[in-house]
Amino acid sequence: MALAAETRTFQLPSESLEAALVRFAVQAGVSVGGLPARDCGGMSRAVSGSMTPAKALAALLPPGCRFEALDATSFRISGRTPAAAAAAPRRLETESYVAPRLDELLVTAEKRPELLARSASAISVLSADDVLALGGRSFDEVAAQVVGVAVTNLGSGRNKIFVRGLSDGSFTGKTQSTVGLYLDDVPITYNAPDPDLRLADVERVEVLRGPQGTLYGSGSIGGIVRIVTAKPDVTAAFGAISAEGMLSQHGGPSSGVEAMANLPLAGGRGAVRGVLYSDARGGYIDNPVLGLRDVNSSRRWGGRLAALAELPDGWRLEAGVAHQSIATADSQYTQGSDGPLTRDAHVREPHDNDFSEVGVTAAHAGGAADLKISTAFIDHTLTTRYDATGAFRAAGGSTTGGAFDEDKRIKLWAVESLLSSNNPGPLRWLAGAFASYADEMDAAQLVGVTPPEPARSIYRRRDRLLEAAAYGEVAYDITPRLTATAGGRWFATRVETHAGDFAIAAEPVAPVRGRLTDQGLAPKLRLSFAATPDVVVYAQVQEGYRAGGFNIPAAAGGGTIETVAARFRPDHLWSYELGAGLPLFDHALTLRGAIFHADWRDLQTDQRLASGLPMTVNIGDGSNTGLEAEAVWRPNPQLQVRANFLVEDPQITRAADVFPARRDIGLPGVPYDMGAADVRYRWRIGRFDAEASAQVAYVGRSYLTFDGGSGNRMGGYASGRIAAALSTPAWRATAYVDNVADEVGNTFAYGNPFSRSRANQATPLRPRTFGLGLSRNF
Repeated sequence: MALAAETRTFQLPSESLEAALVRFAVQAGVSVGGLPARDCGGMSRAVSGSMTPAKALAALLPPGCRFEALDATSFRISGRTPAAAAAAPRRLETESYVAPRLDELLVTAEKRPELLARSASAISVLSADDVLALGGRSFDEVAAQVVGVAVTNLGSGRNKIFVRGLSDGSFTGKTQSTVGLYLDDVPITYNAPDPDLRLADVERVEVLRGPQGTLYGSGSIGGIVRIVTAKPDVTAAFGAISAEGMLSQHGGPSSGVEAMANLPLAGGRGAVRGVLYSDARGGYIDNPVLGLRDVNSSRRWGGRLAALAELPDGWRLEAGVAHQSIATADSQYTQGSDGPLTRDAHVREPHDNDFSEVGVTAAHAGGAADLKISTAFIDHTLTTRYDATGAFRAAGGSTTGGAFDEDKRIKLWAVESLLSSNNPGPLRWLAGAFASYADEMDAAQLVGVTPPEPARSIYRRRDRLLEAAAYGEVAYDITPRLTATAGGRWFATRVETHAGDFAIAAEPVAPVRGRLTDQGLAPKLRLSFAATPDVVVYAQVQEGYRAGGFNIPAAAGGGTIETVAARFRPDHLWSYELGAGLPLFDHALTLRGAIFHADWRDLQTDQRLASGLPMTVNIGDGSNTGLEAEAVWRPNPQLQVRANFLVEDPQITRAADVFPARRDIGLPGVPYDMGAADVRYRWRIGRFDAEASAQVAYVGRSYLTFDGGSGNRMGGYASGRIAAALSTPAWRATAYVDNVADEVGNTFAYGNPFSRSRANQATPLRPRTFGLGLSRNF
């Protein structure tokens, strides 16, 4: 059995089981037989890394399959017995479920499958089991358990995400996001906030830290957040349904339902999978001025439908559609002197966020290289109302009940092709091409609410951005332990802006028409050393970038004397890091960490004029130096402890004269320190699996804006959650308490740009919340 126990390097994509076993046999130097086997078929699981053939085969086989070693060079595949197959639940592989270890998780954030523990980059991953245990319905609810991630708290569908302290400001405007958000292989935003997609029926969430200009292009200066959905399963029909109810102190009740179904088609050559969901969140902010309680309630509903087909000659086709709508009745910030959970607004501030995505991916598993072609269309619409009572006085704005209405619609088309090698050996490569087109329509108007008055346009603008790129990456094993990786992305961008309809300007303002082009090369270099197959140390340098754009003249806001630069320039960021992954005590403890430094030139930031109108400026240069670490300790199958922390020094190193900025308060919205921990314990109670868990997260102090000020301070709080669950293969019941200590905190010192000068604004945590959940697998 010597050969079967020999460690080999495997690069095995997800493909039809027959093709996967042929590829496995070639790379392992063994023979495999036994197919067709009853209850064993469908798509294989991707495998990447150095391991024994037996371990690779175990990771490769889909549910319903097993194998035995016949001799040193032969394996036989078989299916589970009918009784065992019928008894086995879809999520549980054994009678008592054991979540995958950190070193067993596969990630694809770097465009090819690889084992997380052997990845020479700063990647964190939350598996579906992690998301379930953390009670994560949205990314912002689990973000604290990922090292280096900060999220603003303006409201559902309105938040910005920052990774590794690389913040361009707390407000959302015309700058492209610093963090790229992806649903599977598709970018789902350009400069819009996080659409707050519910984490329904997902396989995992991956976070890739640091600029990713080479593989992902513009808008990835801070990193990548990638939601990987569960794929259609061709082996069996199954489904699940769940419901939950919650009660928040000082607030209204909340609820949620979710249903998933999977159906094989065409004799196991295809499948469809769908999920539907709806949740409602009770409010907890009162408005004494309007005599209303719990005004900030919200509702979210949506779903996804995905189809998979295995085609002749090794092709696989995937197609899907997703939609989600969020309707928020009012903002969730506090202001005024009526109490800690009140706001003295004269007008309600609703927000709607509608997101739709249609995508198609064709993949071919070849003998020497795999090809993937993806295309998608995104339609994202946002409508927001702010209380603007007393604002725009020079333009005749209402002094008793006026509103600023902002409408945004983004259409985003993207297509990408990727060719990647899969043969084992010292040389590995990938090459790709990418193109995207974003068409964004923005409009703002001044509305008299009390008394009712006709709406007047403040501005209308249209922005078109075209990006094209070709990229590649080559990794070469200089020695069996030392690997050098080099990559580059050539890119070209074009921005076109047309703006006008400045109806409330004190004097006529000429329409804005402009065009900007930019091109360049974003390189990446990495050197990694495997002290053992599981201990990887790496050093890396890479670049990120964003395109420039245009501003609306300040005079469009009425009688203002402010001036704004007509355009803002592209910005670029260089990142340098040294990282390592270290498994200890026979993989019972896994440590991953990195030391990093980033230099940011011509930092773009979205800010607000005194009138409340948005503007974008190059505020100067910035930097960040930090230490990040995460650990997972699993001494036995029952206990798991996760922990992470980040200590950093984000700052402005050179302040331009276009906007006030202090060099001693860091970058907006990101603290100097943050950390979190998650403890879980599982045991058996009769025929039930029991689980208890507790989480805690700490967010350090930060400021809302570059200029600081006591009213802009936020953070400096900790929050916690406890939960317990009982489950069988068919049922799961959960009870939990969020914000156990009923911490108020100030998560975000902002809510409305038109009333900030009147009084401080703060956004508290949702009060202590008690919840019950019940789910059924079938």
